[in-house]
Amino acid sequence: MKNQQKNPRPPMLDAGFQPLIEMTGNRQICVEGSTGILLYEPENIKINTTGPIISFYGRGLSVRCITASSVEVFGYVNKVEFIS
Repeated sequence: MKNQQKNPRPPMLDAGFQPLIEMTGNRQICVEGSTGILLYEPENIKINTTGPIISFYGRGLSVRCITASSVEVFGYVNKVEFIS
């Protein structure tokens, strides 16, 4: 039997090229691979990432947690836009 190494993350994420976005319904979003917040308004939050800029549109949007490489957005999201 071959010894296979399991890699839980796709190779492009290990290389740091693309962000990882996890959405829980339209109320909570976690973006891993962020490099900063470009715009912060109740109707629009733009996040710079290791890949494209990600823009979230909705109402009552807020950032509840931010670290060196991730951002958590809460509120009612009705549109997500990727800007290259």
